[in-house]
Amino acid sequence: MFVHTAENQGWLRARWQALATHLDADRVAADAAWDALVRHYGEPHRAYHNLSHIMAMLRHADTERQHMIQPEVVELATWFHDIIYDTHSTDNEARSAAWAHHAMHAMRIDAQLIAPVGQYILATQKHEAEAQASSDLRLFLDLDLAILGSSPETYRRYSQAVRAEYDWVPLQAYCTGRSEILRRFVARPALFFTPSMHTRFEAQARNNIAWEMKELSSLQTGK
Repeated sequence: MFVHTAENQGWLRARWQALATHLDADRVAADAAWDALVRHYGEPHRAYHNLSHIMAMLRHADTERQHMIQPEVVELATWFHDIIYDTHSTDNEARSAAWAHHAMHAMRIDAQLIAPVGQYILATQKHEAEAQASSDLRLFLDLDLAILGSSPETYRRYSQAVRAEYDWVPLQAYCTGRSEILRRFVARPALFFTPSMHTRFEAQARNNIAWEMKELSSLQTGK
């Protein structure tokens, strides 16, 4: 549904190499990390959480780059945040953070960058930003949820892709669980933490979520 093409892979490969060069990373370890990223994000059950998601986040990040304090941290967290994605598991974020920690150490990345990357990845579990959260962390969380504010057609494909990733869950249980997640989001004063992302995506995101919640209700009631 969110197709990852050879052209996209070429763009992502060049992007990863540019980041590794900028960080003066160990080349052998960086190449090994790239191979692992391709392998993990290419797992067959990933209808949405694949490299097309990473590419979309990176492109949104480019648009928001002027607002970043440490763009390297945001980009590293983007690459690694879904490296582990098992829909049967509840500890994907912790496992992804641990994987990233190991990979960044192997790449000999500046230790001052490693800790915040792990923090950003762990924050995706609840997608909440504490009062003391950095502006970069808030932006990173917004980048991850930018899909919520996409066009209605893209959002429909996104909702179908998420369902496909949880196709092992019975329909009624899926509708209940997904609806609860969406309700928690719309209960917030704002879905997006940063002014620029709020301006770009907030209104459409709320419209999209309202549509999906209605669809989920219809599936549950059969109407």
